Amino acid sequence: MRIIKNIGIALIALLSLSGCDSWLDINQSPNSVNEVEPQFLFGYAITSWSGNRTGGDSYLPIELMNQTAASGGSFGWGYAEDRYDISPYSTGNAWKMYYATSGANLKEAIKIAEENGDSNIAAQCKIAFASMFYECTMIWGDVPFEQAWTEENYPKFDTQESILNNLIAMLDEAINQIDESNNIKITLEDAFFSGDLNKWKKLANSMKYKIAMVMVDADPTKADLIAQLVKEDLLTSSDNVEFPYYDESGHKNPKYRLFEKYNGGQNTWIFANTIILDDMMKPLDDPRIPIYFAPGKEAVVGDDYYKGVETATEADDTHSLIRVGTILRADAPDLILSSHEIKFLIAETYARGLGMSANLVEADKYFKEGLQEALSYYGVDQSDIDTFVAKPELDLKSVTNPLNVLRVQQYVDLQDRPLEAWVQMRRSGAKGSEIPNLSTPNGADAPDGEIARRWDYPNNELSGNKNGPKVLPKMWESMWFDK
Repeated sequence: MRIIKNIGIALIALLSLSGCDSWLDINQSPNSVNEVEPQFLFGYAITSWSGNRTGGDSYLPIELMNQTAASGGSFGWGYAEDRYDISPYSTGNAWKMYYATSGANLKEAIKIAEENGDSNIAAQCKIAFASMFYECTMIWGDVPFEQAWTEENYPKFDTQESILNNLIAMLDEAINQIDESNNIKITLEDAFFSGDLNKWKKLANSMKYKIAMVMVDADPTKADLIAQLVKEDLLTSSDNVEFPYYDESGHKNPKYRLFEKYNGGQNTWIFANTIILDDMMKPLDDPRIPIYFAPGKEAVVGDDYYKGVETATEADDTHSLIRVGTILRADAPDLILSSHEIKFLIAETYARGLGMSANLVEADKYFKEGLQEALSYYGVDQSDIDTFVAKPELDLKSVTNPLNVLRVQQYVDLQDRPLEAWVQMRRSGAKGSEIPNLSTPNGADAPDGEIARRWDYPNNELSGNKNGPKVLPKMWESMWFDK
């Protein structure tokens, strides 16, 4: 199957997204490919990317499948996704986004920018592409890369290891292309940084670091790169990578729109999972509990006022739901990469001694900074932040197993970023000892003791590409990075 460049279609689609912010301004002659400018391809690509990340095709099935939320069974959303029954529409639409819309548009934007000598624009597009396509291989593992977006009708599937190395190389290229003295860059269509090239450099360094941390258990040689990147200019709390949404018709966060369109703006379908709420947050009296979750309408004040639901289990009105107005709100931005996620990775680097001697003092320092930023991001009062961060159970210098403490907080922070929570769980330890150590959901289509570690390839790709895998991996089979 040829992975095509849907430029005209992409720009037509972008017309329907015009609205309140200037980054959605678009070419007024969308059907004329000769008039396409790379910034408009970029604008459509990141809009499509975020729409998939936060909507019913990726956000919802992954959070139920990976048990960062619970469906509540027939009382709530239904058993499908938390039993690993992922709709072919979800897999197909996500694949199409990575290849035929966002991926194709960013690749074309890079080509045009480099032909025009616009190195900053090319760099911005490469960094966005690497950040986006990293997710694709985290979902499927081996996928087409080197022969994708070419005239090859049947692109070969590249290994996950080679793809991740190619993404690091692409980020290096982008960093070397950035020229902050050159004012030719994407600004109005840059919903992330409005053309701030220094922030784009920080994102490139941070993505290189994040990718290397995913790779290091399967490729220990990445430890030296990790030790080098810790000293580079990485994202800070003012550099969080967010795609904005607004409480205005046509511009609301897609995860909120699901509930607005089909349930009157209320969430009676998606529940707190016991793994995060009861096992990870309640023992520490985590102040994010009332921000993440709302008590059931028949909840009784006391220890079970906030009460999670086990995966693939029937809920009732005493169980807590994902809260509308905070996690599920119309103007909630799509957080793609945060400073606190990076701080936690730095803490992990020092705690594990990756490319350096282990140093729990430095690990605790960055862990505390990450906790401060994570709680602040979700609106916790500073006094409550100070109390929480000072808990002795969160002192990496003195606890029995500092890595376990760190990894619990990494996972809790990613409750509303289910794809990243899924990656974090898989990379957190050897198979069977990850944090959290998930169990096979009751009724799931997987052998007992196995959990979902990848999505099935879309049927369209398998039927149309003779170079697809001859032996298809099962959903519970580990990817290359997942050692």
